[in-house]
Amino acid sequence: MGAQQTPSLDAIAQKCAAHGITAQHNKPLTTNCITEQPVDFKRRRQALIRHHPQYQQ
Repeated sequence: MGAQQTPSLDAIAQKCAAHGITAQHNKPLTTNCITEQPVDFKRRRQALIRHHPQYQQ
């Protein structure tokens, strides 16, 4: 997936699960979690990308 494309919410949730990323209290990250907090999720995603180059793919 290119840097300019926005992945689907389902794809984001699946990728997070594959990397062990969860919501609060170790609950699975769902598309609802992502849509309920888009600003915070985007900020956290950008922080991960900056500190972990392997997530830039």
